[in-house]
Amino acid sequence: MKTFLLKAKHFFKRNIYPITVGLCTVLVLGIVAISAYTSIKNSNESIFTDNPAGNEQTDNVNDGSDETTSTNEILFDLPFENATISKKYAEKELLYDATTKYWCTHQALDFACNDGQMSKAVYDGKIIKVESSMMNGTVVYLEVADNLVVTYKGLDSNVLVKEGDEVKKGQDIGKITGFLAEKADGVHLHLELTKDNKLIDPTEYFSFNK
Repeated sequence: MKTFLLKAKHFFKRNIYPITVGLCTVLVLGIVAISAYTSIKNSNESIFTDNPAGNEQTDNVNDGSDETTSTNEILFDLPFENATISKKYAEKELLYDATTKYWCTHQALDFACNDGQMSKAVYDGKIIKVESSMMNGTVVYLEVADNLVVTYKGLDSNVLVKEGDEVKKGQDIGKITGFLAEKADGVHLHLELTKDNKLIDPTEYFSFNK
C-alpha cells in the first residue's frame, strides 16, 4: 500500500500540469453545456407561452394595399384641358433649375400653358387656405381627402375661390400666370400633393398613369 501511494504521489507530481489542464477543460465544457441546455429550454418555454395553442404566428405586415386602394379610389382630372407635364416629380434625382441655375429635386408636377389659362379642381374637396406669395404667386390649397392636399402655385391674384369653399372636380380655381420661383420655366402650373404634411408624387393619382 505504501509503495502504491508513493507511486501515485510521484505520478501526480510529474503530471500535475496536464491533469490540471484536463480538469479545467472538463469544467469549462460542463458549464457551456449547462448554459446551452438552459438557453434552449427557456427559448422553448417562451415559444409555448406566447403561442400556447401551437399555432403558427404571423406578423401584421403592411404590404401597401391600403395606400394602393386609396390611390385607386381617388382619380384626378387634369388641371386644365389637354394638360401635359413639362417637368416631372423628382424626389430622388436632381433636375436642372433654369431659374436658380442649380441641380435640385422637384417635388411637384409642372404643367406648361399660356398666360391666363384657367386651372380647375382636379378632384372634389374643400379650399383650406389661399395665400399670396411674392415667389409663388397666389397659392391655393385644396384638401381632397383627410390630410391629402393638392397645392396650386403660380396663380394670379384674382382666384375664384376662398378659404372654406367646397368645390367640385372640374370647377374653376383661378388663372395661371408666371411666378418668380420658377420664372425661367415660363408660364406653368406648379402642382404639389401632400399626404400627412409630406410631399408625395401626384403622378400616381392622375389617369395618364393608369
